[in-house]
Amino acid sequence: MNDVTAIIVVKNCPPHFWETIQSIENFATEIIVGTITPDPALVASLKINNKVRIVPLPGTIPFADMVKEDLKKLARGKYILYLDPDEIFPREAIKTIEKKINDFAYFSFPRKNIIFNRWIKYSRWWPDYQLRFFKKDAVVWPKKIHPEPVARGVGYMLPIDERFAIYHYNYDNIDQYFEKANRYAKSEAHSYIDKKINLTLPESIKKAVGEFISRFFACEGYRDGMHGFALSTLQMFYYLLVYFYYWEAKKYEKVDDKVLIKSARDYFKTGAAETGFWVIQKKLTGGLEKWKIKIVVKLLKVFKL
Repeated sequence: MNDVTAIIVVKNCPPHFWETIQSIENFATEIIVGTITPDPALVASLKINNKVRIVPLPGTIPFADMVKEDLKKLARGKYILYLDPDEIFPREAIKTIEKKINDFAYFSFPRKNIIFNRWIKYSRWWPDYQLRFFKKDAVVWPKKIHPEPVARGVGYMLPIDERFAIYHYNYDNIDQYFEKANRYAKSEAHSYIDKKINLTLPESIKKAVGEFISRFFACEGYRDGMHGFALSTLQMFYYLLVYFYYWEAKKYEKVDDKVLIKSARDYFKTGAAETGFWVIQKKLTGGLEKWKIKIVVKLLKVFKL
């Protein structure tokens, strides 16, 4: 293949960026690197590579998804490969693409998320499919936070197998997590404001509890140990953070005391009921403890405590 444009958006100089470049250098004929507040040494090094085109981007861009479509328009290749600067593209996936390129318009890949020095195998972090390779006119990336790419034509999902997985150095530490979470939460909160969508505390509470329950229990985050618990909790807090930034943008408008009290009660009541259900469903307890939990869950539902 000789018509693949790889697109990477990079801020400063991430620690795994050169591994990202090396993983696709022999596959792509062109590499567009969109730079946000770039490191001068990184730019100087990139200029040596005749495959690389550097595109300066405004420092105000909150996240890469906002510029993917703009960078795609600059691509010379018939096919596009999107990568983040902390992702390594698998060789086995390249072999599969080369075999099936004429049969499919786009390809989705499993992704291994390395978080806090560990591959997270549960907690809804695996297989974490990502649509990353496609014919230039087959996929559109909406300019919004957490976008779902709009694809047309027939797609192919590579098997759930480490050999075909994008290797993703996601978060090295808690500070990295909060830096990104704050940025995304603030942007998401302001999108509600811009679109004049009312975001309520009860709605945010429901999302937050649902996020923890689905990750830690339904998707067996407990099998990731303390990593699973920490990540499920942090992802739960994200939805509260979105609401708090929304509340801040609304000039800290007053929330009715009754709503506050009910929201707090619902937070713990829903958490208790859902936790009890999944503990039994996943057979995480037995004997007398199991029956105690069943009784509590039943009481919560029947009497709406």
